[in-house]
Amino acid sequence: MLNDWHYMVVQDRATRERDFAERVAERRRCARSPGGPSLRARVARRLFELAVAAEREETWRIVWERLEARGRL
Repeated sequence: MLNDWHYMVVQDRATRERDFAERVAERRRCARSPGGPSLRARVARRLFELAVAAEREETWRIVWERLEARGRL
């Protein structure tokens, strides 16, 4: 009886450790690199690219001015 209980505890610990390791690995995959731009900066750059691609001079000037004002460039 005692051996069965001990085996159950050890097995539960191994399961929890494996689950924790999987969650840590998933977070590392999803996390951005420390030197990389933030999500906000990436979205701002993408909006700028789209504005330039649409050749709307007013739009890309506004986006560019906002990026410059916030020091994101």
